[in-house]
Amino acid sequence: MRHGQTDLNVQKRLQGSSEIPLNERGRVQASETHQFLLEKGLIPTKIITSPLGRAIETGCLAAGIELGVPEGVELLQENAPKEIEIDSNLIEMAFGIYEKENMEETNPSFLDECFDYPETYQPPEGGECYDEVVGRAGKVIESLRKRIYEGEFSDEDIILLVSHGAISHGIFEYVKKNPRSAYWDVDFNNCAIVELFLTLDGNGDDYRFISEGYEKNW
Repeated sequence: MRHGQTDLNVQKRLQGSSEIPLNERGRVQASETHQFLLEKGLIPTKIITSPLGRAIETGCLAAGIELGVPEGVELLQENAPKEIEIDSNLIEMAFGIYEKENMEETNPSFLDECFDYPETYQPPEGGECYDEVVGRAGKVIESLRKRIYEGEFSDEDIILLVSHGAISHGIFEYVKKNPRSAYWDVDFNNCAIVELFLTLDGNGDDYRFISEGYEKNW
């Protein structure tokens, strides 16, 4: 699941690994997603989330876990219930010196280089390349695969990964083994949800959308 809306999503600014909270619209989206999951019988028994507050709060609201209105990641992590697990590999793709910037003003060509031609993308200072992001995505999937097949979870468990746009697309590439040029071929909107299918050897891995989420945002 991708986190709910933030102000920088609406402003079309790169958030990356910066700590940007949900806005009120994002909190409504996550709360409405709780009702969707409830109706589908998919309330998670375990949440594995990015360390960023917008992902943690989204996961808690979607699962119906009461933490109040958080003031930041540190507060959430201190009070996180046992159902919440933080995985640093789920953090969003880092954009270095371009984070929080309006790229149409700062460097308009960067948007084409990053999103239209991911196969040749060169990250800015302090940013990640796509290989690094997909590498982290692979670590998430392989850890989950190992835990499932070692019997850590029961057949009744529902595990919810909560992350961000770019890293989620990295998961899609890793699972489907798509070419890098297809990285952004699907939209993964705020609070969109996919179901992951993991096989023992990875050769039959797949995913399918069960919720398209809300209005398209960055």
